[in-house]
Amino acid sequence: MKSLTKLILLSTLLLYTIESKSQDASDLAGTALDLSRATPGGSARILGLGETQTSLGGDVSSISGNPAGLGFFNRSEVSLSTSFNYLSSTSKYLGSSTDDARLNLNFGNLGVVIKNSKGKGLYKGGAFGISINRIADFQNQITYEGSSFNNLDGNGNIIFDANRPADFVEFAVLSSSSDASGNLSFDNDFAELAYETFLISSFQDGNGDYFVDRDFYAVDENGDLITDGNGNNIPAYSEPNFPVIQSENVKSTGATYQTSFAYGGNYNDRLYFGGNIGILTMSKSVERRYTERPTNADLNGLLLEDNYDLTGSGVVATIGFIGRPVNPLLLGISYTTPSYYAIEQKRNITLTANYAGNDIKSYGYDYDPFNYVITTPSRLRLGATYFMGKYGFLTGDVEKINYAGAKLSNSDIDQSFTEENSTVNTFESVWNYRIGAELRYDIFRLRGGFSYAADPVKNDYDQSESKISFGGGIRTEKFYLDLAVVNGLGRQSTISPYPGQEKAIVNNKNTGVSVTAGFFF
Repeated sequence: MKSLTKLILLSTLLLYTIESKSQDASDLAGTALDLSRATPGGSARILGLGETQTSLGGDVSSISGNPAGLGFFNRSEVSLSTSFNYLSSTSKYLGSSTDDARLNLNFGNLGVVIKNSKGKGLYKGGAFGISINRIADFQNQITYEGSSFNNLDGNGNIIFDANRPADFVEFAVLSSSSDASGNLSFDNDFAELAYETFLISSFQDGNGDYFVDRDFYAVDENGDLITDGNGNNIPAYSEPNFPVIQSENVKSTGATYQTSFAYGGNYNDRLYFGGNIGILTMSKSVERRYTERPTNADLNGLLLEDNYDLTGSGVVATIGFIGRPVNPLLLGISYTTPSYYAIEQKRNITLTANYAGNDIKSYGYDYDPFNYVITTPSRLRLGATYFMGKYGFLTGDVEKINYAGAKLSNSDIDQSFTEENSTVNTFESVWNYRIGAELRYDIFRLRGGFSYAADPVKNDYDQSESKISFGGGIRTEKFYLDLAVVNGLGRQSTISPYPGQEKAIVNNKNTGVSVTAGFFF
């Protein structure tokens, strides 16, 4: 097992970027951002309304959203929601564009509302609620591919040009050094993996210490190194005829669920109030498989596998109020406290090199588990709903989140997280917006909505996310059935295969179909 200090070293060296939805185990600031970007979620009815729910009552989603909405219930009910998602991405890397996609079926919401007594006097009673709600989704799949080229000088030596995309072996060479006694040192674990799999070799001559990369030299049809008349190995390629094909597939799975226990009451059908306590559980697994295939070299190809798992639990609470100043109008407000997650992180990386003649070398590290705490920022939501008699309603929410309020702390070793929290402090305070409408005719419902989540990171990439939703359903005296389709219009992210390499720009999209069935009792 590698020492835990290796993992901490990686957290400062592997600067893939926090500009992306975090796909790197060492990007702890990115993980804090991921957990902070939770969404209200809920039933298909709420999803069809653009997730607008702060001033709406009478829906099982109120249990985790604004618990004041439980004060609207006049009978008990139970409901179950499932979702089917189509995830797609388009990546641009080194001048090439690559598409990827996959399907995912998941559980969205399960809730039970128990109506208690009718109350007494002006107090009209209330209801208890228990729900499990999916508030963050880490499902994603990305593939990108492109070609880099080695440059040579007049003597056939590699030119290390900082303005040119490097290949992995070149990166390893630049991350390695040896002293006058021939002792080797490496700036990061990737360079050490390259050395252990013979991708780079060291030698000394009268002029100093050198590292040589094994994907640079030409081989014949038998896989044997080609030499010149003086016995020197001949370089395999120069720009642009002999490219190194680089590609990576990144698969992410997991979600955050909130189990909520809530109560909401009703005072004189004018003021509704409530509160909940939420137990948070999260899991996220990321599998990264990066490959390089040189042209006509001693190295046929290399495979870098980087896998990590995050699991955690936490707690959060929400209080809320909904007022009815006049009969057609509802005004809502809710405050959600910061969430506290205790996280355990596990990781392993393996590098495999396949040389001419199917000579395979492999080396890897299993890191010790790493435990720490992430605090996500609080949320303030305001909402308004206007009813058009029996024909339906219009509703809207605004949400204030200061992403700089997130924090990393309390690791199981002596680490301050100063650098990571400095990055978090650069995140911005934003307003998110949601609007929706429902039309009613007899037992039938027709809905539409729009939501906008602002970009909390200052950079050249747009990480804001807009969603259009529509849906409908039926509602009888004994049950209801709702359907919603949510189309994410795309959110940009970036990802790099290893430190210092050019970033792939990724446009992520998600189209989901949610179904909710509920029964009254």
